[in-house]
Amino acid sequence: MGYPVSVITAGRVREIGRLVRAQYEIGKLLDNWKIDRALAWMPKAGIYVSLPAKQRRIPLFVWRHDIPSLLGRLDRWMLQFNRPAGLACSSELACRALQSTLRNSIDATSIHPGTPRLSYEPSEVTKIRQSVLRGDHGGIVIGTVARLQPWKRVDLFLQSIAILHREFPEVRALVVGGESHGLSKGYSDELHALGNELLGDAVVFAGEQRNVGDWLQAMDIFVLASRGEPFGISLVEALLAGKPVIACAGGGPEEIIDDFTVGTVVSSNPRPEEMALAIQPFLQPVARERANQQNPIRGESFSPHAMANRIDNWVSQAL
Repeated sequence: MGYPVSVITAGRVREIGRLVRAQYEIGKLLDNWKIDRALAWMPKAGIYVSLPAKQRRIPLFVWRHDIPSLLGRLDRWMLQFNRPAGLACSSELACRALQSTLRNSIDATSIHPGTPRLSYEPSEVTKIRQSVLRGDHGGIVIGTVARLQPWKRVDLFLQSIAILHREFPEVRALVVGGESHGLSKGYSDELHALGNELLGDAVVFAGEQRNVGDWLQAMDIFVLASRGEPFGISLVEALLAGKPVIACAGGGPEEIIDDFTVGTVVSSNPRPEEMALAIQPFLQPVARERANQQNPIRGESFSPHAMANRIDNWVSQAL
């Protein structure tokens, strides 16, 4: 779009010298570009831009993706030191959680993240399906895309598919994702062991992938079993890929899956039997065909363009 971009090597917040240097560099950019308002993308960004913005009396806006249950010291410092002109979260649930943690109430608005339709290569999709189905051309691939952390509840996903597999042997499970950032080291091994115990060769762990669009297209049904998902970008990507979607209540999925979506929201803490029962109707080809027609339309309402417009309106109206 022709806007200038500058990348500042910030390091970690605990590296005080680099923190101060980064704040100085941000201050220079605010001056040189004649910035009249600043948007901190995620809480950590607010820590870096708060001081430069306050020194120049520039309104600060903060958007965050998480569901905060307890604000850390740096978060509280940022919100108290330079009281933002506006706060936004990725879902209504996240807004309520943020406000409940603040001593002094600050209005927060919900602005859903935007995501584009992922590209895919048909020949790669065919290869993936062949590797997952092992020659069973009538098989059904039920998949998930998630970091391998306990709160993503891939174990619940595996237990649910195992229940379905006993009644419908053509069902296969596909898990795309790995131990990103080393947040839950060793959990991947636990899930592999569980998957092997429950499903044997009827489950494939693909690990981390860059061409996620190929893997999504290879799925027939998409499941997101996370507990308290702040939003659920992978859920929108699945909608755009035309897949039926099943997710848990207690976060963004309730705001993504509407009455016109081919999919369902189960309870926030379902038993595997409940999840399996919710998935079962979408084993029918007619349901999957309806999803292919309807769900991309719903997914388009969460486009990057739609998000940019909401951000622009939010920042403009708040002043």
